[in-house]
Amino acid sequence: MESSAHRIPAPAENSAEFRPLSVGQKLVKTLLGTGLFLIWLLLFILGLSLDANDYRPCVAPADTVSFHYLTLYAVSFTPINVALLASLAGALGGIASNLAASNKFSLVQPSKINSHSEDFQSYLYMTENPLVSLLRGFVTFMIFIAGSYLTDFTSANDPGNAGGFSGITASSYLRFSVSVSLLAYLAGYDPSRIQNLLNKLNLSKKENDLYPVERETVTQTLQVEKAGHPINHGQP
Repeated sequence: MESSAHRIPAPAENSAEFRPLSVGQKLVKTLLGTGLFLIWLLLFILGLSLDANDYRPCVAPADTVSFHYLTLYAVSFTPINVALLASLAGALGGIASNLAASNKFSLVQPSKINSHSEDFQSYLYMTENPLVSLLRGFVTFMIFIAGSYLTDFTSANDPGNAGGFSGITASSYLRFSVSVSLLAYLAGYDPSRIQNLLNKLNLSKKENDLYPVERETVTQTLQVEKAGHPINHGQP
């Protein structure tokens, strides 16, 4: 007979334990989120106002790199600028979800949450480290860039510099940066909500397009029966 000392303890019903944030943690995350939002706003203004082509010749005028102009060029160059915006938006979504989840846990006991429910998976996203949300925001930017060939947000109009982002207007930058930042924020806040939204849209579309022939047949059958002519459905 095996000794009780060698018995493996049974796993807990909920392996993850959700706890509300303390007052100090809420204050730190609030200040951090405010600082990141101000940095996001500053980068957005720089990307909207500055032209990176004006600073490119000043980066290395005499075989010496000027870090001042290199910084200005980096924050105003559209791909780098939007990558930073997307990363910051993802981190902001992660911080906002942490604070929102903490408020929910003050009203709902975390131990009563079913580990197999959608709420449990949502809470896993909402309580993760904001650094993970930041990386998810950056991945959102890369996915958006991968599909940029299908959009008109960024196009190289200079035939002598096909690899550069030239000719992008302020309105194009506005649509590009806001679209990527919004998706990055949602991905950092709770990716499952984006999936639920897409599922609802696809479900409503399928319900409208499902079996149009059968739906028309049923409608005609009801109309005939209401008129007092029952249908035998193939019976003599």
